[in-house]
Amino acid sequence: METKMNADPWANPRFQLWSVSSEPPTNTPLVEYGKANDKRFTIRVVHGGFFTDYPGKSYQTTKVNFISYVNIDLLNMEMLGCFSKSLGYTTMGNWYHMPTEENCGLTMIPILNDVCLGTFKMIVRAHQFREIEHLYVEHRLVFVPTNFPYFLMNSPSKRVEKLIHLFVTEHPMATVDDGIAYIRHMLNMTIPREKMEDAMDMAKENVIAWTNIV
Repeated sequence: METKMNADPWANPRFQLWSVSSEPPTNTPLVEYGKANDKRFTIRVVHGGFFTDYPGKSYQTTKVNFISYVNIDLLNMEMLGCFSKSLGYTTMGNWYHMPTEENCGLTMIPILNDVCLGTFKMIVRAHQFREIEHLYVEHRLVFVPTNFPYFLMNSPSKRVEKLIHLFVTEHPMATVDDGIAYIRHMLNMTIPREKMEDAMDMAKENVIAWTNIV
C-alpha cells in the first residue's frame, strides 16, 4: 500500500513535491511524467542496511522504496534529509550514487554536499528524466572523508597513495596496522605491510615538510 509524504502538508495533491511507495511505479517515467518532462523523476532508494566495506561490493539487509515526483530544481541536501525521515530514520544518513565512467574504479560515490549532489543531478538530466535513478543510504556511523570527490582516480595505486596521505594527515599518530585496516575498509584490498610502512613514512615526511613550509 502506497504511503504518500508531502514536504508541505498543506500542498494541494496535484502540486505535491514528492511521494514514497514500497512498490515501483506502475508506469514508466515517460508515461508517468509526460514526454516533454524536464523536471520530475523517480528515485529507487536502497536503505535499511550497510555496505560490507566502504562502500563496497555488497549491500546487506536491504530495504527498497521508491520516491516519485522529485523535482530536480528543488532537490538539495535538506530534501535528502526529508527523504530519510519519510523512510523512518531520525538522521539523514550517508547517501551514495552510482559512479560515472571517470570514477569507474569505485563502487559508490558519496553525496557529501550540494556540489556532490550536483553531479548526481547532471546524471539525471543526461538520462533525460526517462529512467528510475538509484541511490543508496547508510544510517550507521561510517567514516566518509570530506574531500573524497577530489581524489577519485582510475589508478588503484594512486587511490591507495591518496588514501594513505589523507589517513596520515588526519591521524598522524596511527600505527601501520591502523593504516592497513583503513585501506582494507575503504577499498576492499589488502596491501603488504612493507608497502604500507614505506607509504606511511613517506606521507608523514611530506606532512612534516609541508608544515615547516607553512
